[in-house]
Amino acid sequence: MKRIVNQLLPFFLIGIAIVAFAFGIMLLAYLFLFGAIIGFILFFIFWIRDKFFPAKPLPKRTKSSGRTFDSDDWTRL
Repeated sequence: MKRIVNQLLPFFLIGIAIVAFAFGIMLLAYLFLFGAIIGFILFFIFWIRDKFFPAKPLPKRTKSSGRTFDSDDWTRL
């Protein structure tokens, strides 16, 4: 009996691994499908919003005069 179990055990493990791999591929496919559906819905909502409510133009920036401090060096002044 022990000999039969030792001979069949690798086949059971390989079978379980194949089933787990197939299940993982199917789960990944559904994940991509739902991601694409949600992405399309969000795209459609923002596209409709952009069509009916266009963005207001940004005011022109005026260049500020003076010094620009890009670090903490100003604390030592």
